[in-house]
Amino acid sequence: MEGLDVPREGIDSVSHRQVFREEIRNAIREAIFSGKLNPGDRIIETYWAKELGVSQGPVREAIRDLEAMGLVETVPFKGSRIRTLTEKDVRDNYSVRICLESKSIRDAIIQLDDQRMAELVEHLRTILLEMDDCANRGDLRQFTDCDTLFHRAIIDATGNQVLLKLWEQCNMRNWFRFSALTDATSLRQLQSGHQQILEAICARDVKTATSMLEDHLTGLMDGFIRGVKA
Repeated sequence: MEGLDVPREGIDSVSHRQVFREEIRNAIREAIFSGKLNPGDRIIETYWAKELGVSQGPVREAIRDLEAMGLVETVPFKGSRIRTLTEKDVRDNYSVRICLESKSIRDAIIQLDDQRMAELVEHLRTILLEMDDCANRGDLRQFTDCDTLFHRAIIDATGNQVLLKLWEQCNMRNWFRFSALTDATSLRQLQSGHQQILEAICARDVKTATSMLEDHLTGLMDGFIRGVKA
């Protein structure tokens, strides 16, 4: 742009720092998912900088991202640590998530034409097949990843980017593992709930779809609360 002389190396530096920030954020989040970091554990910037071969700047930025997501809290004079979820945290997040997903499923059913609806249904069926396989293997981690894909696919289909961004902030799957669901039977029961939601979408039954969705998410919330109290 005329009048702006931005060095190429300056732009590249910002771009690389953004990549580092995302990679660092994902690495710390993975440490939480895997149990290497537990609620109350400190996040030591120097350790992660050395571990990932970066400076402390992008580590600090990644920690701020995780704090915005609710995974991390910063205590004055004590640094950052993994946040301990309370029952209120879970209820607050799920009450908002239920509203967001109820809107998304209504919008998808009402607004999508036949072709786009067929594409959504095919995509959801593919995800459900993978979920079924994960349930049979008792693979909790992969199952929850598929669960996230299922719910996000419906929101993506609406094309509402604001809704998607708000949902990502409330998506508890990004916080902690679903400790209440640890066996194949429990996972298959949860997968069955997704199947019922899909059937209602196929029938373009707004009332049944939203009711099934709300029951499904309420069940997830109750499971998280049991995990928090355990």
